[in-house]
Amino acid sequence: MGGKVKSIVYWLATAYLLFLLGFSVWAYHAKHEMIASYFSALGYPEYLVYPLAYLKALVVLIVVSHRYNDLRDMAYAAYFINMMMALVGHVVYGDSYSHAALGGTCLLISYLLGNSVRGKPKRNFFGKFTGS
Repeated sequence: MGGKVKSIVYWLATAYLLFLLGFSVWAYHAKHEMIASYFSALGYPEYLVYPLAYLKALVVLIVVSHRYNDLRDMAYAAYFINMMMALVGHVVYGDSYSHAALGGTCLLISYLLGNSVRGKPKRNFFGKFTGS
């Protein structure tokens, strides 16, 4: 894959990923009761809605800043777990899951192409605990 094509694919995947994160943050606040009922119906505790919204906002900041290598890796990993839980939840609930499947795919593309398109961050947030 050429450098320009790789860059376009990375930014499209990352833009969709950031859209999903931003939409979730908005929906978890603006439509809290509806989202909480979905969580409850899937067996997840309702009290997770607000903390998950704040964590997703934090993931947006970490991905956009692309500043710390270890923190970025942890944010992608945490959101990957969240996306897989969302995908399973939507399938079990009988809801449309295409956005979760596409989001998981875009997350992988964004993570795998991030270092080659934007360069690997040279610093680690946790310093000596992560090898730097």
